Amino acid sequence: MLLLGFFGVALYHLCLSYGQRTITASAASLLNASSPIFTVLFATVFLEERLAAKGWIGIITSFIGAILISLSESDSIYFNTNALLIIIAAISQGIYFTLQKFYLKKYNAFELATYTIWGGTVLLMFSLSSLVETIYSAPLQATLTIAYLGVFPAAIAYMSWNYVISKMPVSQAASFLYLVPILASLIAWIWLKEIPNLLSVLGGVLVLSGVLLVNNVNSKNLNS
Repeated sequence: MLLLGFFGVALYHLCLSYGQRTITASAASLLNASSPIFTVLFATVFLEERLAAKGWIGIITSFIGAILISLSESDSIYFNTNALLIIIAAISQGIYFTLQKFYLKKYNAFELATYTIWGGTVLLMFSLSSLVETIYSAPLQATLTIAYLGVFPAAIAYMSWNYVISKMPVSQAASFLYLVPILASLIAWIWLKEIPNLLSVLGGVLVLSGVLLVNNVNSKNLNS
């Protein structure tokens, strides 16, 4: 559980957070979009999941779509040496997703999410000394934002993801991660009135096409 907490919580979030401090959000999004590719590679090696050639085409198509969406969100994408931290985060996530599959044979989705998050919490205890001071000095809005991130994108998302990969191959589930930028654009359109441009729409079409291709191939393989 400490190993899952290390890859899935501690290493992933530390690398992602520090990496995002010095590169643009679009660049971080682009690099983090490589996570499903690493996930499929690890699932192929360690879980012996075989993704057909059409499945790989679907993964790459979705990746290209995610790149287009990232490009559409910013006039410039800036990289520096800290971009390597985002790559490490993507690799760490791929390892975490793959390792989970072994433990879902013994634990249910809620149990595994709970143990993983607590495992990551133990490894992040080095920052405990500044926690009280930080909460005291931080604006209420910032504290509420952190609480929201802990409940929804962390706890609920981790539990939901565990349930999904307990029901389907990891390589197939990973393809759905490419829907994140589409959903983000849709929410921004509804909530922030940010109308997606043509490049973003094209990226969304490629993402959806890739996801459909991966899942169509996997469905045929499972049926056969």
